[in-house]
Amino acid sequence: MKIHRMKISTLLLCATFSLATVAQPQAATEPITPPYAESFANDAFVNDYTIVDVNNDGVTWGPYLGSVQISYNSNEAMNDWLITPALALEGGKIYNFSIEVMTGNGSYNESFEVMYGKENTPESMTETIIEKMQVAHTVYKSYSGTLSPSESGTYYIGIHGCSDADMLSISLKNLSVGEAKGASAPAAPSDLTATTRTNGELKADIALTAPTLDLNGDALESLESVRLMRNDSLIHTFDSPAPGAELTYVDEVPECSRYTYSAIAVNGSGESPAIETSAFVGVLEPSNPTGISLTEGSKPGEVILKWTPVTTDIRNNTLDPAFVTYRIYGGDGLATLLFDGITGDSYTFQATDDVSTQSFVQYALVAETRGGISDFMNSPLLPLGPAYATPFVESFANGTPATIIGLYSDNLATWKGFTNETGIESRDGDNGFFGSEGSYLQDSATFVTGKIDLSGLETPTLTFYTYNIVDGEDRDINTLRVSAIANGTVQEVKSFQICDLGDQEGWLKVEASLEAYKSQTIQLEFTSLHALYPYIFIDNLRIDNYGASAIETATSASVFIAGGQGEIIIAGATHERVEVFTIDGHLVTQQTIAAPEYRLPLTPGIYIARVGQTTQKVIVK
Repeated sequence: MKIHRMKISTLLLCATFSLATVAQPQAATEPITPPYAESFANDAFVNDYTIVDVNNDGVTWGPYLGSVQISYNSNEAMNDWLITPALALEGGKIYNFSIEVMTGNGSYNESFEVMYGKENTPESMTETIIEKMQVAHTVYKSYSGTLSPSESGTYYIGIHGCSDADMLSISLKNLSVGEAKGASAPAAPSDLTATTRTNGELKADIALTAPTLDLNGDALESLESVRLMRNDSLIHTFDSPAPGAELTYVDEVPECSRYTYSAIAVNGSGESPAIETSAFVGVLEPSNPTGISLTEGSKPGEVILKWTPVTTDIRNNTLDPAFVTYRIYGGDGLATLLFDGITGDSYTFQATDDVSTQSFVQYALVAETRGGISDFMNSPLLPLGPAYATPFVESFANGTPATIIGLYSDNLATWKGFTNETGIESRDGDNGFFGSEGSYLQDSATFVTGKIDLSGLETPTLTFYTYNIVDGEDRDINTLRVSAIANGTVQEVKSFQICDLGDQEGWLKVEASLEAYKSQTIQLEFTSLHALYPYIFIDNLRIDNYGASAIETATSASVFIAGGQGEIIIAGATHERVEVFTIDGHLVTQQTIAAPEYRLPLTPGIYIARVGQTTQKVIVK
């Protein structure tokens, strides 16, 4: 069963012709002396044409959407004639014939032939103009031939629809019969090609060969000209070319589009039949930009967007970069055009004037030619503003990061905040942690931190906790990969399957050295890969000297630090200096402890308190 069929055309045609085997013209008219043309755009052509349903199946030629069409019969082969009005033709003369044909499907062959004879009946169609052809294309294509009656008189041309049973449809437009030509008029030129330039120029290289024979098949002695047309408009005349000469012309077109080129040869006896070809002329859409980077400029809030110049179009044809420009988009959804008409391989611009705190920026880059635009290609996320100090702590209290987190939206999984409502207690009792949620095997997601300044750390080390899920004999084979970003370069520092950390369910510690980045400013990049479970969780992300942990070494034997109601309580550190930081590393206050039990008033929140070698995360309620 063919599911592609649409029988609308069949119903329309049957409604008009199902009761008649032969539809004759309504009134006899004088024979028409060519040139003659019929577009079939107006249904009135049925008054002049003879339509013969030879197989009497009730499905035959008829008007349909500005054409003449015949549809299929599921059980019977097509056998239907569309016959022109009477034509007055001269014996010994040659007439060019052409018709545009389209089929209802590009996969199933339809069949037609064009004949002529002295009566408007199928039996009289004894002379061939176009041999029986099998065609399958869903755009109109022109087919042509010649007719040369041996004696003057009245003739008719018939288009015979003769497809096999259970095909689809044949549509016809723009039938034409040219004026009479002498038999010594040239044959048609040959080898007409139109090759578009893929380097960005709106030009086509046209090539063709002048004919060597006349319509009788005799050798041509000379030619007056060969005329080249684009969409039926003359664009160039080759004067007095030698028969068989290779002719070339460069055509510059007004816009990227599909054009039809044709050529005819001319001598003293008349014009040749036309040769025709169609081609898209102009540059295509460019391929997508690659190698996109986004870095900070020399001024605060300034960024530099760089890329590898586009050198090919979407079909991998070579494209001159000089014909490619670029657009930059930003704003919500990266949908606001910021700059266009950019040339080269980079662009520097002011991203923001406010760099008092860190924030992410990101942009989309689009390549453009006269043929269209590429896909939107996103830059990396770039944090602008002052880097976070160390020790750096992010505990995701109440499921909300206290520092900026950059999420990449093109992943199949999603990083987001979670609370104890999931049924898992946070590692440090602050009702929050971060996690990747996926739906299918191999789902992945990536997030990046803001800038973190490692200056002052002698042995910079990353520690965090991840949750090992245990379900019977199934091991947590989800993968977590951690990378450091420094100076625009991404380098992996840790990658593991979670089950490699241990067998017990619960939070397990992860540690990775950052000594390769000592004294540098970096970002951390976390990438999840789901292989079994839909969740990957992390908590208590910290960068500090090796062995330091404000979570695990809460106090020394002599120093006690704890959070209270609107205050931090410090004991055993008289005359020591206390420094209090926000969770993202900003200094809140620093004071000298004046009493054995010192109470420091603070607004509710999460803080890092440091006294000497003791550092503690505290929650002020």
